[in-house]
Amino acid sequence: MKKFIFFILLACSSLLAKAQQDPQFSQNMFNILSVNPAFAGSEEDILVSAINRQQWVGFDNAPVSTVVNVSTPISFMGADHGIGLTILSDKLGFEKNTAMRFSYAYQKKISTGSLNIGVSVGFQNNSLKGEWFVPTGDGFVSAEDDLGAGNIDDSKLVFDLGLGFYYHTNNFYVGTSVSHLNKPNIGYNETVETYLARHYYGMAGYRYELNESWEILPSIFYKTDAVVSQFDLNTNIRYNKRIWGGVSYRVDDAIVGMLGVLFNNGIQIGYAYDISTSKIAKGSHEFLLAYRFNTKLERRNQKYKSIRFL
Repeated sequence: MKKFIFFILLACSSLLAKAQQDPQFSQNMFNILSVNPAFAGSEEDILVSAINRQQWVGFDNAPVSTVVNVSTPISFMGADHGIGLTILSDKLGFEKNTAMRFSYAYQKKISTGSLNIGVSVGFQNNSLKGEWFVPTGDGFVSAEDDLGAGNIDDSKLVFDLGLGFYYHTNNFYVGTSVSHLNKPNIGYNETVETYLARHYYGMAGYRYELNESWEILPSIFYKTDAVVSQFDLNTNIRYNKRIWGGVSYRVDDAIVGMLGVLFNNGIQIGYAYDISTSKIAKGSHEFLLAYRFNTKLERRNQKYKSIRFL
C-alpha cells in the first residue's frame, strides 16, 4: 500500500509544466471523472453533475466551458466495477470543441480502501469558424497568401483514449491520469494542422474531522501537457456534511472563493468565483448542479460519507 501511494505521488510530482488545451474548472474536486476515468463508480450512489464555467467575464469571445458527468457503481462476476459518461463543450473565440467519453473502472479492495484502474474511450469534435484579420500596409501579408484562405469553417472528429488510477478510502484519495493518450491529429486542412497533446493529471484530498459537525477538506489538483502546468491548492470547510465554503489558490493565476450546499433530497449546488492575480484582471464565474440517486433507498437518512460529494 505504501509503495503504491509513493508511486502515485512520485508520478504526480515528476510532471512539470501547464495544460491549456483541456478546459479548466475551479471546482475540480467535484469534476474528477472528466479527467480521470478510474473515478467511475467510486461513490455508492449514481451521480449526475453539471458544471458551467464563464471565464474572464467582460472579454469578447472569452472561454465558456460546460461539462456533464454521470457515474455509477456496478457489480458482476463477483467483482466491483464502475462506469461513467462525460460530455464536454468548450468554446474559445472562433474555436468550439465538443467531446463525449465513456469510462470504465475496475475496482480492487486494498486494505481499508479501493484501488481503481480506469480507461476512457470516446470522440472529440474540434471546429474552427471565423475570419482572419490582417492589418493593411507595408510589411503585412494577406491571409490568402499566408494561410491559403481569408476564413475558415471546418471541423474534425477524432477518436480519443484516456487512462487513470485512483485510490480512495473514507478519508483520503489520490489519483493520476492521462487524457488524449493516442494524441489524435486534428488537422483541419493542409494549412491548419495540430493534434491533441497528452494531458497528465494528479489529484489528492483528505478529510479531517474537527468534531461531529465540522470538518476540513484540503485537496490539490495538478495538470500539465509537458509544456506548461497548472497547480491548484484547495481548502473547504464543511458543516454537518451538507454546507461548505472554502478558498482555492491557482498558482500564478487566481484566488477562488467557493460555496455550496447538499440538500436532503440529494440535490447539490455550488458556486465559485475566480479573482485573477494576473494582468488579465477579469473574474470568472462557475456554477455546479448535481444530483445523487441513492441506490440503497433505506439509507437515504444517513449522512453522506463522501469527501468529495462527486
